[in-house]
Amino acid sequence: MKLLLVGTKKKTSLTVLSVIGLCLWQGIKAQTGLPKPDIFAEPSSVVAPGTNVTLRCSALQSTSQELLFTLSKAGSPGYPHPEKTGSEARFSLPSVKVRDAGSYSCFYSERRHAKGKSETSETLDLVVTGSLPRPSLQALPSAKVSLNGRVTLRCVRPVKPSLGSVMFMWLKAGTPEPLGRALQQSQRWANFTLPSVTVQDAGSFRCVYYEKTVQPRASEPSEPLYVCVTGEKGTRLQTPS
Repeated sequence: MKLLLVGTKKKTSLTVLSVIGLCLWQGIKAQTGLPKPDIFAEPSSVVAPGTNVTLRCSALQSTSQELLFTLSKAGSPGYPHPEKTGSEARFSLPSVKVRDAGSYSCFYSERRHAKGKSETSETLDLVVTGSLPRPSLQALPSAKVSLNGRVTLRCVRPVKPSLGSVMFMWLKAGTPEPLGRALQQSQRWANFTLPSVTVQDAGSFRCVYYEKTVQPRASEPSEPLYVCVTGEKGTRLQTPS
């Protein structure tokens, strides 16, 4: 099919060429751009004060190029890694304090090639517990659950202090990262549901909440709640070792 635009032939040709050029440039940029890295916290992103934490920024693709990684924290300047590294950099936070809590991200660039910096990683919230009163944790309808049954873990924070946006998290012993998160604007409680319980779901659970601010305060963890999984005749099923 031939498209004829009367009286605007030269202008149309230039416009079409401009659009083609823009598309080609965007395609080249997409092919040569550096993918965003992953960011992890060790031993966990939820820690008590005084814990030694390492934030790992890892490029998703291995490379022989020297990379320069930069760690960013919301409300603070970037922290370039002092050394050129391979596909990963580690940023140490010794004996963390409440002021170290916050939202972290990272990016990297290649030393020898002018490709600019990578996309920025997803955000990692580092939570340092102990500044707010502990919540309570309850299992609904019961902490004793039949195999393939359903249980809801409800985390409830105290009435005081009055807070704005609050993030709730559920933790399980032996699992370094939170099982789930829920943001609440005004409600004092949030639910986390295990819809079809398996033997592996048995164990000790806690919950924590923290403010969604640039310098967040976090609660003490709740008292532990043990979820027990039972068989058809009500016998307790042991988690395989």
